[in-house]
Amino acid sequence: MEIKEVINLLKESLEELRNEPSLKQFRGGTFSTWKWKVRSILINGLTENAWLPVKQWDTATIALPMPDTTIDPGWQEGSFERHFEQKLPNVEATLQNIIWQLETFGTPYATSEKEEGAPKAFIAHGGKSEARDKLCQFLTALGVTPLIVEEQPSEGRSVGENVDWYARQADCAIILATKGDIDGKTGRFIPRGNVLIEIGKSQELFKDRIIYLLQAGARLPTNISEKVRARFTTQNMDNAFIKIATELRKFGILRAVKP
Repeated sequence: MEIKEVINLLKESLEELRNEPSLKQFRGGTFSTWKWKVRSILINGLTENAWLPVKQWDTATIALPMPDTTIDPGWQEGSFERHFEQKLPNVEATLQNIIWQLETFGTPYATSEKEEGAPKAFIAHGGKSEARDKLCQFLTALGVTPLIVEEQPSEGRSVGENVDWYARQADCAIILATKGDIDGKTGRFIPRGNVLIEIGKSQELFKDRIIYLLQAGARLPTNISEKVRARFTTQNMDNAFIKIATELRKFGILRAVKP
């Protein structure tokens, strides 16, 4: 299936969601049928490139209760309906994002290969987290190798030397600024100290080839507060993923294959 056809089918599905009243109702099973139709369009239309958009779609729709599979006598009458109504806007936004990604980048998501292999992104982070796992999965799906220093061999180097060693092998840096420590002066959440140190290292090595991702509720120091960044929550990283793909394309690391 041509990607233009995939995009058109997804746009038709989006209009159905907006205009068909039965898709906004918890009972009846119409939404469940529609949701699986959209998933089928992604899988059959994008074939081997479908993993990332299908993952986004499943994440958005799996939180929605289905009347034929969800039984919880502890919920009050109408609770499922209210939950369904609250989550439905996120489904629409996710489908919009998938269409935007396909229109902007084409078949997801070809990478420009260097002679020595796939491009690499140095990841500055505050430790293992769900957000870090999702980031690494997304980069891998793009064809970009995430460099997590503590997962690499040290070969006798100190921690600081290891960070410097692997950072210099990367093509860009991604700062995953999650809530780590509390600023003693302001009482606000800030990233862990090692992240702040690695921001300085990244600014030295990569100049403008840095992507800042800031978790909701955290703040960056004032000296980097003006940097362009994307905010995210662990539950919803769509905006962060769009930011990453856009910046990697600008860096020349992603090569768009237009529809």
